[in-house]
Amino acid sequence: MFADAAGAATLGTKIALRGGYIHQTFQGGYTYSPLGCRVLRNIERIIREEINAIDGQEILMPVVSGADLWIQSGRYDTVDVLAKFKGRGGADYVLNPTHEEVVVDFIKSVLETYRQLPFAVYQIQTKFRDELRARAGLIRTREFIMKDAYSFHVSQQDLEKYYARALDAYYKIFKRCGLKKVVHVLASSGDMGGSIAHEFQLISEIGEDTVYICDCGFGANKDSAGRGGICPKCGAKMRKERGIEVGNIFQLGDKYSKSMGLTYAAPDGARKHPVMGCYGIGIGRTLAAILEESADDNGPVWNMETAPFAAHIVALADKDVRVNDMAEKIYADLQAMGIETILDNRDARAGEKFADADLIAAPIRLILSPKNLDAGVIEAKYRLNDRDASQMKSSFAIDNCGREVNNAIKLLKGH
Repeated sequence: MFADAAGAATLGTKIALRGGYIHQTFQGGYTYSPLGCRVLRNIERIIREEINAIDGQEILMPVVSGADLWIQSGRYDTVDVLAKFKGRGGADYVLNPTHEEVVVDFIKSVLETYRQLPFAVYQIQTKFRDELRARAGLIRTREFIMKDAYSFHVSQQDLEKYYARALDAYYKIFKRCGLKKVVHVLASSGDMGGSIAHEFQLISEIGEDTVYICDCGFGANKDSAGRGGICPKCGAKMRKERGIEVGNIFQLGDKYSKSMGLTYAAPDGARKHPVMGCYGIGIGRTLAAILEESADDNGPVWNMETAPFAAHIVALADKDVRVNDMAEKIYADLQAMGIETILDNRDARAGEKFADADLIAAPIRLILSPKNLDAGVIEAKYRLNDRDASQMKSSFAIDNCGREVNNAIKLLKGH
């Protein structure tokens, strides 16, 4: 087991710290190492691909905004986690915990007519929430990276169509990330406003949220479950679970477009307020959720889409120069093929190399030793959270290693 680290209340946080994925810069704020950053970028790539597939267009908004936008929306004095500060010139600013106000201000500059609707924009950007208590490592932080998307529509009916597409896209995202126990549950809209909201919860014992799940498929958080946890859909008793919130979606209506004066010209020439939806996913929290669900006592268990490296070459040289020479050749070959590969050719004990390989957790581990070299093979081991690799090849011919690894990657991606 991993030794406790300051603030590491969960196994996933201990592993992230022990494996060098993150470093706590302040309580609730983390620096991601090159290793951690690779996993983050992989999660972001998955999100981009799936949000682009439902017609999202990527933008980038500032972390800081003027207080005037929040005053316009009416949230400046009502959002507890809003961090406010004054500039040297006396202007009031906020560190955005979310970007509804900022995106509406932007859309006011580009939206003119109903012919432009519907559309959706999204960003992957830093947020800051002045939480009273940060806990559980990356699960509840003060500064974090989030994908937030915003859609604009001529009607509630059109919003509901896109909302269903977003819900489906979220399940695809979490599945591709290797998460297996994600459910969506009815939620209250809270500070966001609007009429309907859903949270995506990873069922987990260490989760800070309480959710109620019914066998009929309905789910709700504790604020929306009703009395006694009775399912409003079928009348059955719902089971109580703990959950880690990894995403949320909201039907906002015209709360922000109306309060901030966002309008478009309708077919009859009248000015109307677009109906809005918003859709968030915590990037670091998704990384943390993968660790909490899949990690074992040895380290993380990623999948082929999220792992920092696809292949890890472990050279057990034992003073045999042939091993390191061959390891470097295979490393160069895999890199030339575009396969993300890491090479461990340190002068270190085998146990130390294998322990570090468990922490890096590349799905394909290639082990070179004098014995393997004499046999003309490379030993292959696998570590994934979403594929059964028990029937995969346990060794590759050295002369055909690149092709064998490439084929293994395709199989482990499900292609």
